[in-house]
Amino acid sequence: MGSPSTSKLVVHVVQQMAPGGIETLVLDLFRADPSDTHVISLVGERSALVSSWPALEQMGETLTALQLKPGLSPTVVARLAVRLRSMRPACVFLHHIGPLLYGGFAARLSGVPRLYHVEHDAWHYRSPKHQRLLQLVEWVVGPRHIAVAWTVRERMRELIPSAAIAVVAPGIDLGRFVPRPRHEARRRLGLREDWRIVGTAGRLAPIKGQLHLVEALRCLPKDVHLVIAGEGPERSALLARAQALGFAPRVHLIGHRDDLEFVLPAFDVFCLPSLSEGLPRSVLEAQALDLPVVASRVGALEEAVCPDTGVLVDAGNISGLAHALVSSLRRQAPEGASRAFVEKYFSLHQTIAAFREVAAGSRQIAFP
Repeated sequence: MGSPSTSKLVVHVVQQMAPGGIETLVLDLFRADPSDTHVISLVGERSALVSSWPALEQMGETLTALQLKPGLSPTVVARLAVRLRSMRPACVFLHHIGPLLYGGFAARLSGVPRLYHVEHDAWHYRSPKHQRLLQLVEWVVGPRHIAVAWTVRERMRELIPSAAIAVVAPGIDLGRFVPRPRHEARRRLGLREDWRIVGTAGRLAPIKGQLHLVEALRCLPKDVHLVIAGEGPERSALLARAQALGFAPRVHLIGHRDDLEFVLPAFDVFCLPSLSEGLPRSVLEAQALDLPVVASRVGALEEAVCPDTGVLVDAGNISGLAHALVSSLRRQAPEGASRAFVEKYFSLHQTIAAFREVAAGSRQIAFP
């Protein structure tokens, strides 16, 4: 374990520091304590990461990238161990399965005093390979674990029943995500005020189910338009399917946005049609802006969606998705209920406080 350290430095290890829920949470944690936080990205080269995500520029030299290539690389474990030994952090957080493998062994080799694995998803533990990796690292390294939702914790508990696992939800910056006038948001995006808009945000990939949302337009009134914020490999397929269905004028792909607090208020309903999820931040951000949500019943979304304003549907059920969207567009949701739900359970202030307590070795956070 190494000798006691007076260092306050906290290190977060991620697979690749690119736009996503895990990485946005890590960026928020960095912003809360920039002088005592360092982020290590296993994949990528630093200047390329910053170029692809300009928000990372504020991190300066507190962002390290190890340029991990596909396939297992013991040399990256060694390089990471050397890096951690020179930094002498008080605590290291390993986000997801890849960082758990590389960072877990590196942290133990370098004598890190406090080591935590933060699990954001449960769906990938369907893979026998990931199950074995989790069990191997638990046996050899023995980190403590943080799950972002009770659903994730219960899945982990099935695989490592004796492990110490706490639950810390990923919070949203309620000072940033504040309800704003719909007409102003639409004017900024060039969207008409007389449209009814179903919107979503996230990486454009098959697992996110945006193609089902395009298909659902067949069952929605003609004044309903779809706005999708995000980039990814599914972009061409989404455009092609919209064109084939004759819906191209009603489907608006606006690319990756770092200003979702000004984009989401343009929507009437936020929809997340994913086939698999952990606890997605986009749903929390939308609700912080007091939007009703329609989402797939996957992952921890039952924990993340306000029961008074949101609707959950079976993943992949296009007719059910369309029906829920029509109902949500017609329904007058209780004003303020979605935001109050996020304020109570998912504020960034609560998340930052919890991570600080864990990093300091506080007994405030229970690891049952």
